[in-house]
Amino acid sequence: MSLLCPGDKGVLMAQKTCLLMAAAASLELCRSTPHSPQQPELLAEVLEHIQLCWDVWNTLKSSGDFSKDPTDALLLLYEFEARAKLNDPKLDTVLESVLELENIDTKLLETIAALAMEPPAHFPVLCKKALRIALSLHRKQPQADLARCSQCVHSLIELSLPRGVCEVEARVLEEVWGYYEEAQSIITSAPEDFTELEVLWLLTRAWNTGILLYSLAQYSDAEKWCGLGMSFLPHLGSLQESYQTQMSGLYSEVLDRLDKAKRNLVMEE
Repeated sequence: MSLLCPGDKGVLMAQKTCLLMAAAASLELCRSTPHSPQQPELLAEVLEHIQLCWDVWNTLKSSGDFSKDPTDALLLLYEFEARAKLNDPKLDTVLESVLELENIDTKLLETIAALAMEPPAHFPVLCKKALRIALSLHRKQPQADLARCSQCVHSLIELSLPRGVCEVEARVLEEVWGYYEEAQSIITSAPEDFTELEVLWLLTRAWNTGILLYSLAQYSDAEKWCGLGMSFLPHLGSLQESYQTQMSGLYSEVLDRLDKAKRNLVMEE
């Protein structure tokens, strides 16, 4: 279709729609055939459709008020998905453009966060950035959707928790601790938005982090994280008693080791 009719708004609108649909169709084909050797070629086509659509759309926007039109968000979403699948380093630039939208939608940010980690893409830093901003926007709403807040927090914790000895850093632990404080705040204000399984997930992840630190002889931090895990016990409902019994003995052992470490430190001084 010709793009040489800038004065004809109807033609331009039709061109914009066709190009958007072409980009969407190519992306859908990529999703349905993730292992096809034609993926790079299809994704290049998507980006070409998107660029042509931007040209048409920018011409249209100069001719009137399109503030309620979702085309900007759609084009950026499609571009983000295509570049994520290509592992394109320009992906952060696309996210920055999303953040510059006038009325940024939390659902858009949550979708982008998911796309950033959808194989073969692996962009945890961008994913967390999108989730943090989505969470912040949710919290600013007069009636915050706490269920979606809790989903954001869950994803942030899952992405950030150290998975082994080599990932244990004070900076990382401090970051995750902040997400846990957010989770505790949500549970306190709306316990019904957290299922027992979600509370158990939070508890076990915090507890396992404490045990990991314990294995590294970082007893003070181990006490802190095991204590954090135990703080979720009152919200565990029917599972509380069995988990409290299991955890109390281990927690006492952590405290004993911490006391011994402190005594040894005093003796050395």
